[in-house]
Amino acid sequence: MRGTILVLLVAAVAVSACGRLKKDTGLRFDEQRFRIKASKVSKEDRSKFIVSVAPASATLDGAREAALYGGTEYCIQQYGTSVIAWAHGPEDEPRIDGDKLFVEGVCKP
Repeated sequence: MRGTILVLLVAAVAVSACGRLKKDTGLRFDEQRFRIKASKVSKEDRSKFIVSVAPASATLDGAREAALYGGTEYCIQQYGTSVIAWAHGPEDEPRIDGDKLFVEGVCKP
């Protein structure tokens, strides 16, 4: 009987401790978290988009990966495809304003 009570007590303590762990479900690129925002350029043509990624100063390689991810996710949501014609892509000379990296592209359905 004591063994059962001890097991239940240990299980209760273990379960209550799980709620105290901070959940980190954010995506990481080059071991950094980035804020990714993708949006259409104009109301008339949702295939053209721009992606901003911040903070670009954390790691430029990670920011480029995050921008590629943001563009791919945008095109998949809008057209169900990940084919992108980059007007100014992640591999081009970086366009940075403040601490944000910007890329532009067109989804190819």
